[in-house]
Amino acid sequence: MNRLQSDSEEKYKSCPAEELLQDDFFISSKVHPTEKTEVFWHTLLKNGDVDRESYRFACHFIESVQVRSEVIREDEKKALWEKIETYNRSIREKRRKQHTLFYLLASTSAAALVLFACLFFHDSSVVDNTHCGIENVKAPELQTEHIQLVLTENEAVPLEGEEAEIAYRDSSIEINRQKTELKKSETKKEIAYNQLIVPKGKRSKLILKDGTQIWVNACTRVVYPVDFDEKRREIYVDGEVYLDVAHLDHCPFVVKTKTFSAEVLGTSFNLTAYGNDGEQHLVLVSGSVRIHMDSRKDVLLAPNEMFTSANGVTQVQTVHAEEYISWTSGLYQYESETLKTILKRLSRYYGQEIVCDPQVAGLKCSGKLDLKDELSTVLEGIALTAPVRYKYNYGVHLITNQ
Repeated sequence: MNRLQSDSEEKYKSCPAEELLQDDFFISSKVHPTEKTEVFWHTLLKNGDVDRESYRFACHFIESVQVRSEVIREDEKKALWEKIETYNRSIREKRRKQHTLFYLLASTSAAALVLFACLFFHDSSVVDNTHCGIENVKAPELQTEHIQLVLTENEAVPLEGEEAEIAYRDSSIEINRQKTELKKSETKKEIAYNQLIVPKGKRSKLILKDGTQIWVNACTRVVYPVDFDEKRREIYVDGEVYLDVAHLDHCPFVVKTKTFSAEVLGTSFNLTAYGNDGEQHLVLVSGSVRIHMDSRKDVLLAPNEMFTSANGVTQVQTVHAEEYISWTSGLYQYESETLKTILKRLSRYYGQEIVCDPQVAGLKCSGKLDLKDELSTVLEGIALTAPVRYKYNYGVHLITNQ
């Protein structure tokens, strides 16, 4: 096994899915898996010697063929290879079109790039941060498994542990009740932004200078100024947060996301707005919220109403708001939620990989989970109440059809 791994780790490193699907050993090990081959692939994945997304896609493709016999007949093998060849041809054609489009765009934009460069160097004045927009503040390139507090000087402070509390005071930051003096901006005109980045399996609480409290869930980035403007308080969220906004007359609080912005004076609501998800929603707990989207009429929400934006389509519906903020106290309540959505939230919360069989991904479930339990305990509980089976193999939690 060691010799096999030594010979193959370079072969499979950065190997795309279409190449895996042309590899006899990969296909054989997936159609007729053994303990040795499972350990082999798990080791490559753990060491980063095979691309995880390509591997998972190729595995799902093999599984979709559903060859169940102990020995592959010649006609089954031929059908399998035909499916693989069809897939590979579609990938090559897609890439060919992408390359053609790239060269066209590159040639037509060259003149525009030269013109931009001339204008840029002609006016060498420094760009004022006040015109950049909070939504354009870039995330740090280096992502870690720890919670990160990114300060204005682009200094990242890693915070160990699964949870952290950051509180802004007049001239200091308290991190887990430990005080750190804030650095002052050199000019009054400069807007100093900080960022709180919470990875998978972590959570945090952020208390801003105005008294607003923000519970930050896993896989979330919050961008906010150290000092708010006197007439407008504004933050940017990519992920999930629960906010209890401090009331300030004539100074609205605005939360920006990738697709919309929400304006309040003093209220509490839950916002789920992961940039890589097709659906984002805001659930109002108390107070009132005005939702604004470009070129659309504003939407006003009342308590226990949920605003949803999915692929350009919006809707408002009545919900039980408490269910959507239960995660802040270590519970997860859900009503007629798909199993796929439930498992995706659990994967983010615990920071562990969960693979769901497509045959059961659409099952609608209702219930309550205690997030203080181990993930295996939570998934075993789901398997007791839903027609699914749970098992744990080589570092991956599997939910399959019974």
